[in-house]
Amino acid sequence: MHATKNLNEATPVGVPEPLADIGVGYLYHHYPNYQQFNSEFTAIGGNADIYEILGIQFNSEPGAIADFAQELGKPITLHSFEYCLGNCERPPAKVIDRIQNHAANANALYIGEHLAMMGTSDDYIGGFIQPLGTDEQTKVLIDNVKSAKDQSHCPLILENASQFYSQIGEQSISQQLATVSVEADVGILLSLSNISISENFKSQDRDKFLEEIPFDRVRQLHVLCGNTEEEQMSGMEKAKYEHEWAYSTMKELAKEDDFNPASVIFELETGTPSLPQPEKLRDYMDEARSLFFS
Repeated sequence: MHATKNLNEATPVGVPEPLADIGVGYLYHHYPNYQQFNSEFTAIGGNADIYEILGIQFNSEPGAIADFAQELGKPITLHSFEYCLGNCERPPAKVIDRIQNHAANANALYIGEHLAMMGTSDDYIGGFIQPLGTDEQTKVLIDNVKSAKDQSHCPLILENASQFYSQIGEQSISQQLATVSVEADVGILLSLSNISISENFKSQDRDKFLEEIPFDRVRQLHVLCGNTEEEQMSGMEKAKYEHEWAYSTMKELAKEDDFNPASVIFELETGTPSLPQPEKLRDYMDEARSLFFS
């Protein structure tokens, strides 16, 4: 990885928005089981500084996102599936307006979007297909991100997509993400879970992947938090390994001099069927808070 962190150093000049430290939270789906989980989580002393919510869950009832955000009562980051940044064909104006209305109604601090191709119709089609790594594709991405950024209610950050297919151009996913982030001047959402998902399709050199990411541009980190009992079950060895890898990688990243995300978000249903034990998420979040925001 990169150089060892000096906790006394100031934030590097030129770091993209959001600039201020926000803290630690988790991806909160607009489902009843998450409401029950959050009640149990807060009852045992769990505390979120920020919540990530999915804009697509409110497409059929746009007004509900404002009530949901107000109910959560904490800063919000909006996760979008619909910009389709890798596509030459841009989403219709009504899709862009919908994303922006969600951001405004939730009073979102920023929007996270996959650097991927996800369809060209009015609706998200369900697959995050990574860009091809060619110069032409990189130019499309830069132009699309700049356009999305210029029309946005709040800052954008770009999430690395999982790799489902072989690289075609000269740039790897991580190199392309770095290039687009710098050229379009937006932050990065570093998803450890998407690196894990790639293992099912195209195995990556994870150390090299991380070395190619400009850490000073990472504004949000996604970390896995699974159900411990289910991780111990037969057939769940890979899920257990991936959760342990994400947790240990988070701790290693905290040692890096230039790795200072504005927020750390835990994903709760990636790899195990059930939500984690509330105590486990509380302890993970407290450790992340001490690592990055003490």
